Order: sequence, then C-alpha cells, then structure tokens
Amino acid sequence: MDGSTGPQRRLGKLAWWTLAGIGAMVVALVVLAVATLGGGPPAGRNEAGEASAPASATTIATTAMAGTPGPSAVIGSGAPGATGATAGPTATSGTAGAPPGPIDLCGAVDFGPVAGLGTAATQPAVGDHADKSDYTSYTCDRPFAGNNLQIAADVTALIGADAPGASSRFADARAHAPADAVDIAGIGSSAFGYQIGDGGVRTYQLWALDGRTQVGVRLKVTSSTPPSMQSLRDAAAAVARSAIARLHT
Repeated sequence: MDGSTGPQRRLGKLAWWTLAGIGAMVVALVVLAVATLGGGPPAGRNEAGEASAPASATTIATTAMAGTPGPSAVIGSGAPGATGATAGPTATSGTAGAPPGPIDLCGAVDFGPVAGLGTAATQPAVGDHADKSDYTSYTCDRPFAGNNLQIAADVTALIGADAPGASSRFADARAHAPADAVDIAGIGSSAFGYQIGDGGVRTYQLWALDGRTQVGVRLKVTSSTPPSMQSLRDAAAAVARSAIARLHT
C-alpha cells in the first residue's frame, strides 16, 4: 500500500466536512432571507389563518383603551384609536343655521310709553313663542285702559339665525305695508310705521330691524276720542327702541 493513502483520506474527509459546513450556512442564509422578505404567514393573517390586526393598529387600539389616542388617532375623525369624544364645531348661541336660545321678551319690554297715553295696565304681560324653520317668534301682550280709552299693546320679536335672514323678512314686511307707511329714524338700523283705520277703532303698527332681530309694536286703540297718530307713533317707537336695546341680538 502507498504510504500517502492515509493523508489523502484525511484530506478528503476534511474537504467533505468543509463543503457540508458551507452548504449548511447557505441553507441557513436562504431560510433567513425568506423569513425576512415575507416567507411567514400572509400579511393580516395569523398562523391559524385568522385575521389579525397590523402591528400599528394594535398599538393604536392599546393606547386608545388606556385613554390616550394612538399615533393616528384624531378625536371625532373616526380614525382607529379615537377615544369616542367628538370634536365638532362648538355650538354658539346665534350661529348661522339656528336661532339663538330662548329669551324673555316681556322682561325686555318697557310698556311705560303706552301708559303715558293716559292709561294703566289692567293685566300682567303675557309672553309666548313659536319656533319656525329659521327663526323664533316671541310675543308679549298687555292690555291698558283708562279715560275712556282701551289699548291692546302687542310686541313681537322675530329672532333669526343670522342678519341676512332678518333683513329679508323685514324687507318683505316693508314691501307689503300700506302705501302710506312712513320710515322712522333712530330705531335699530331701519324702521317704518303706519296706521290702519281712523275711527273709534284704529291700530298703529311699527316694525324695526336690528341685526338678526325684527321687532314689531302694535297698538290697537278703542276710543271715541283716540290719541293722534303722532302720539301712537311716538309711543310705539319708544317701546321698540327700549326693547331692541335690551335684547342685544
């Protein structure tokens, strides 16, 4: 036997183990690369094939349960992680789209000028209101009597959601007023008045505009010797002026 056979066999075994080690390393690297590049379960599914939330959604849901919005949570936006609070527009009295809250019209009306015509109130003032689609109508009525004179004093306040709507209603009232209606200065931004009838029963009507509010004062007079139209106009103007100043709408 050749004396070199022993070293050659040892060299063959060493080469085989070296190749085997290299092969194992290559396989390991391939497995690692496949796992890294998505060789695991499909995205959005767990090992059992059941749907699973992405890691980011899980983090957001966890922080939301703790009371703190997650990374993409926007309160009121419907995004994952919202705490349930709604961040809509802050409701403000009188904002466009809805009339302001209730008012006490009778508390804002001074009927003193009516009593100044020679009468006295016979009953307490009575108020009411009616909700319309884009404004609220308030009324305050009070009867007066004395010196062969009876006056039913009625005050109306139409309070809308915005000034343009009130202006439109006021313009409509002016367009449908009698031809002898007269503009009156010094009450709100615009005002006019007129009298209906000139006998023992007559009515003086005044309308005034201020911002989103239209104020009306009606004095229905029953008397054989009624006050002059000038006196009724002055009394109605004084009532409207004081009401507008107190309403602040």
